[in-house]
Amino acid sequence: MKPRILIFAATALVLASCSSASDETSTTTSTTVAPTTTTTTVAPTTTTTTVAPTSAPAVPTFPEYRIAERVVSPETGDTVVLLLDPASYTTLSDLDIYDVIADAVDRFPPIFEAHVVDSPEAADSVLVEEPDEAQLAALENNYLARLEEGFRIVYLGLFEDSGTAVLGS
Repeated sequence: MKPRILIFAATALVLASCSSASDETSTTTSTTVAPTTTTTTVAPTTTTTTVAPTSAPAVPTFPEYRIAERVVSPETGDTVVLLLDPASYTTLSDLDIYDVIADAVDRFPPIFEAHVVDSPEAADSVLVEEPDEAQLAALENNYLARLEEGFRIVYLGLFEDSGTAVLGS
């Protein structure tokens, strides 16, 4: 019977050496990691806003106009007098006049001939066959362009140096 006791004792010793951490015979390994400190420095930011004195930048505006007169011609297309409103723009270029003519042709067809003026006196005088001196004076400074044959724009007066343009090109 002694061999059984010896086997039992040997087994107990083997089990004791493989026991859990709650045994007094077990070893504990502990690792201590030093704390890491990260410091981030952010430079202060400065926001500068510049406000213009009371004037805003000029924004291009489309000149307002109205049809002052329309002569209906079913065979070829109508003749219109386009009267610009000088209060609706601060500057005027040949491109502005081109855009006004193009807009009128698109919105109020059929237009074969158009006359662009910027005063009521010029609007009253532009279709007169034989204008008098006062009418000619009104046209001299206020007759800006005309559309011929439905496609050719001829610049006049202050815009005469711009020559001609083709509508739709």
